[in-house]
Amino acid sequence: MARKRKTWVIYPEYFDRRLSRSQGRRVPVKYSVSDPNVEDISVILSSYGIPNRVETSEHHPSTWYERNGRILISKQNIPKQAFLVMMGEKLKNKRTP
Repeated sequence: MARKRKTWVIYPEYFDRRLSRSQGRRVPVKYSVSDPNVEDISVILSSYGIPNRVETSEHHPSTWYERNGRILISKQNIPKQAFLVMMGEKLKNKRTP
């Protein structure tokens, strides 16, 4: 029997403009930013009242040589892809003055 996870893992690579989809980016380029980091993503999640846990020593499987970290959050009531696009929009708005 397959085990259901109760958490989502969010990597900064999901929002990295420099990466292709096959390299780990999960949002469209128009919602991505250059050099995303776990701290910015964590601040956005906290502003929405979403508890999160930052693990700075972890890495995305496709970039095992870079320790960019990851964020763990509880599952939300919307599909993960829609949630990531929403987070990408907020991250991009935070970065643009």
